[in-house]
Amino acid sequence: MSDGSTLTERKVMVIGLDGATFDLISPWIADGTMPTLQRLMKKGASGVLTTTLPPISSSAWVSFATGKNPGKHGLVDFVHPRQDSYQISIVGAQQRASKAIWNLLSDVGRKVGIVGMPVTYPPEEVNGYMISDFLTPTASDDYTYPLSLREELDGAVGGFPLLPDERYRSTKFVDKFIADMVTDVERRLDGALYLLDNKDWDFFFLLFWSSDMLQHETWRLLDRSHPQHDPEAAERYRDLVADFHRRLDEAVGRLTEELGPEDLVVVMSDHGFGPVHSFFLVNNWLREIGLLKLKRRPLTRLKYGLFKLGFTPLGVFRLVKALRLGFLRRRFRFQRGGGLMKRLFLSFADVDWARTKAFAVGSFGQIYINLKGKRPQGIVGPGEEYEKLREEIAARAEEIRDPRTGERVVERVYRREEIYSGPLLEKAPDLVLQSRNWEYMAFGHADFGASHVVEPIFGMSGHHRPHGIVMLAGEGIRQGVRLERANIIDLAPTILYAMGLPIPSDMDGRVLTEAFNPEFRSRVQVEFSDEPSQRPTGEGEYSADDEEEIRERLRGLGYVG
Repeated sequence: MSDGSTLTERKVMVIGLDGATFDLISPWIADGTMPTLQRLMKKGASGVLTTTLPPISSSAWVSFATGKNPGKHGLVDFVHPRQDSYQISIVGAQQRASKAIWNLLSDVGRKVGIVGMPVTYPPEEVNGYMISDFLTPTASDDYTYPLSLREELDGAVGGFPLLPDERYRSTKFVDKFIADMVTDVERRLDGALYLLDNKDWDFFFLLFWSSDMLQHETWRLLDRSHPQHDPEAAERYRDLVADFHRRLDEAVGRLTEELGPEDLVVVMSDHGFGPVHSFFLVNNWLREIGLLKLKRRPLTRLKYGLFKLGFTPLGVFRLVKALRLGFLRRRFRFQRGGGLMKRLFLSFADVDWARTKAFAVGSFGQIYINLKGKRPQGIVGPGEEYEKLREEIAARAEEIRDPRTGERVVERVYRREEIYSGPLLEKAPDLVLQSRNWEYMAFGHADFGASHVVEPIFGMSGHHRPHGIVMLAGEGIRQGVRLERANIIDLAPTILYAMGLPIPSDMDGRVLTEAFNPEFRSRVQVEFSDEPSQRPTGEGEYSADDEEEIRERLRGLGYVG
């Protein structure tokens, strides 16, 4: 890259604020509650960051890291239906089919530090260090590269938290829950500062996950129009939510103190946030319209009879809450794939796959066609039959109405080729149902979580939206510029450009040249490399027990549908 040699000493720091949205933080930026972000916006370029569809953290963060859409890197969700069975498996780092920015930088001798990036377990060998994410099994001690880094952090800062403590994730303990989220910010900051001060680095990434968890739980407190809004609780806890964001802003400020004037900082989120009002039970709907069939065996008939009477995971959860028997929820794992779930409730184990044409997996209406030659008991022929079925599902989805309001539930139906492209398109869901205003989400506890197609939301009150945030500040960045068309896949090529490095030509993203001043653009030209950035893949390293634990964790976070 022309004059790239002048940027060999430049450091880049990326700070992820998972789920951050201007819809929530703009007032706090304006009134000085978040002065660091206010300063970065004034001295740099910022704007809304469009993310993947649907807006799922796993595919979004991997799209950021690779500069590619999921049709090229192969990860569309935290879970995926295996093609050799109908088992729902957790994704792992080995299934990422493309080099990430840390691989590209390692290849040219740059030192990297990657901390908390989703879908990095097991951690890979890099020119630097890596700490994996919350998909790490509890019993695992191999979540760092090098392995010795775990013991080093244990001794220096008391260890690094892979996931915030969520023991008080309940409407009864909002103050304690928020306090735990603040503690997580402080512990991550302590670990990050130790690493920054004691390890060489040219590129550093750190993710604060607690911002996502906080919004899932407290959106109802901030949104007066939310069905669960409680004015008294909102008044009681509003300042605590604002204080969390103040502490998060302070952490960002402290991290940026580690940078010199020639360095670059990127603050970003993987998606935005907004209210969620209802559950959308997609598999129930597919069963009602005859595309998903249940087995005729006596046990399934019994479970279906109880299902119609309300014996469902959601019904049990509501009863547990009403009777204040929260210890039962902690004791038993009511998650998809769990043995207790399959024995007690209607599940995929009760589906007659030889008569089923379509099924849903995920929290955003992802529908998979039971295709001949692709699925073990596929019955839908490729070509014309496949396309007619997709047309039928799309047309029928537009007819779904919320029984409480009479309004449409599904706003738009995407065929996979409309939102993904690349050699791994076949791994993507065949259809994605976008709910009206994103206010419906799939029930994240079971295959058939409740007996209706639409149910009032229970537990969380906020969920993902496709528009996050991005801020860039440092030498060469224009000041006070508003970015209008930034996409999450644009950041990897933009960072490579800012570091004076060529961009792989198979990246989908573009360099955000509008963020750079004329002097920098005239000095540093965008150049591309034809060297392929794909990499071989394999299956994950999770045991059956590990999968069950991680699935339960994802269920609690609202990601397993």
